[in-house]
Amino acid sequence: MEVAVQTIVWGEARTNDLARVLREAAQAGYAGVELRPPENQEAAAEMIKANGLRLAASHTNINNVERDVENQLRWLALNDAHILACSGSDFATSSQIREKAANLDRAGQICRQHGVTLCYHNHAHEIHHDLFVLGHLLRATDPANVKLCPDTYWLERGGQDAPSLLRLLGDRVAYVHLKDMAADGSFAEVGQGRLDWAAIREVLLELHLPWCAVEQDNTKRTPLESSQLSRTYIREHWGL
Repeated sequence: MEVAVQTIVWGEARTNDLARVLREAAQAGYAGVELRPPENQEAAAEMIKANGLRLAASHTNINNVERDVENQLRWLALNDAHILACSGSDFATSSQIREKAANLDRAGQICRQHGVTLCYHNHAHEIHHDLFVLGHLLRATDPANVKLCPDTYWLERGGQDAPSLLRLLGDRVAYVHLKDMAADGSFAEVGQGRLDWAAIREVLLELHLPWCAVEQDNTKRTPLESSQLSRTYIREHWGL
């Protein structure tokens, strides 16, 4: 399993200073990045290679998958990448869940035909009430078309034990976002909070995933400092 970094921690620099983002991702010791399609995809693909990185995955929201999955597939193909992570929304009704599940399934079938795995990325609302939303999505989609990108922080924030739920989800998991939870419930760098990282490591190694990605939505540190802190912990405690 190789370790990438989700570039969200660099904020607007992903748009206006991608060269710095990629340089710092490499400096922090990551093998790859998770990056949405930039305006100039060809130039960005060359910059990723020039920094000794690979594109681990792209990330978008469920509406963009429904509207424009072809753009995501083009970006992934340019980088010989095979994972598309997709975040949902706070579904208000069961009928909305079923509608989105049907759309996800169609998009996932298209992705699969292009050698890409579509992975649904959870937040807390899918986990609340004993996995009410996530359970609906899983039952209403073909496991061959829609996998999961669980987020360790949001699993815990939703009221579950992250390693236990990862094991329960089993082979529906194809990619994972790693972030920790501070004592006050806020985001924390990997190893700086209260999650059981030894147990999470054990489950992920059992799943034989190609990639995992550190995702730090926000931090009081600089993006480089934050990314280095998580990367150092994973290297020293996971041997990755």
